[in-house]
Amino acid sequence: MIAAALLGALSDRARGGRLQVVDALAAGESPSTKAAAELLARVAPGKNVLVVLDRADETAWKSVRNLKSLHVLTWDQLNAYDVLVSDDIVFTQSAFEAFVAAKTKNTAEVTA
Repeated sequence: MIAAALLGALSDRARGGRLQVVDALAAGESPSTKAAAELLARVAPGKNVLVVLDRADETAWKSVRNLKSLHVLTWDQLNAYDVLVSDDIVFTQSAFEAFVAAKTKNTAEVTA
């Protein structure tokens, strides 16, 4: 039931155009808080923004760690509450792919 609530909340945000997937928060290998802030301001204009990252993406973590107006989670910590209280949700491409792969694997196991 918890997984269904999360998927339902994400579907609602996607239908409303409030879920974005970006390649990276900072261009290149060096972290840039300024570049991440500019990108997030463009793709997620809401007041409460949830950023979903891959645990291994050090550049993204360093780029957003000083931004006060964000809530940052890894894809495996994502939950329905955080999705529902956020106006916009921004996934990095690697986090989105890992999330979809994990949810697809769980669905295949249940139906088999």
